[in-house]
Amino acid sequence: PGVLPAGRVIGEPTSLMDVFPTVVQLVGGEVPQDRVIDGHSLVPLLQGAEARSAHEFLFHYCGQHLHAARWHQKDSGSVWKVHYTTPQFHPEGAGACYGRGVCPCSGEGVTHHRPPLLFDLSRDPSEARPLTPDSEPLYHAVIARGHLLAELNLKPKRR
Repeated sequence: PGVLPAGRVIGEPTSLMDVFPTVVQLVGGEVPQDRVIDGHSLVPLLQGAEARSAHEFLFHYCGQHLHAARWHQKDSGSVWKVHYTTPQFHPEGAGACYGRGVCPCSGEGVTHHRPPLLFDLSRDPSEARPLTPDSEPLYHAVIARGHLLAELNLKPKRR
């Protein structure tokens, strides 16, 4: 109370990685400087001091497998999402793995997309209409950027 406004809703991409730096800032501490901390404090968003998330890119892993990447393009405001692999939902068309306990990360229970699926979440937040090179002039550029960043993200980080 008195630090964060009640009922504040954030429409920006965030991550569970953000919880640690957010709590540390709220209690007046400092995040460790001797290691890479991928999360960002949500305090500026929660207080309304910032309108945009500090995350330009978020990567979705299922186990050790990269399944998707999300790019909040700073210069245009577009939010792109690239799916490299998706679980085969159960029952088909359900959008989740009901009855299985968890969605599979690899093997026969996933579909590998070649080429990857691309969505513009700023125009299609439900990911109902995958884009193609014919429907999106930036298709190849966004896919290439996603590949580059995915490769960089898979390399060990150093400080």
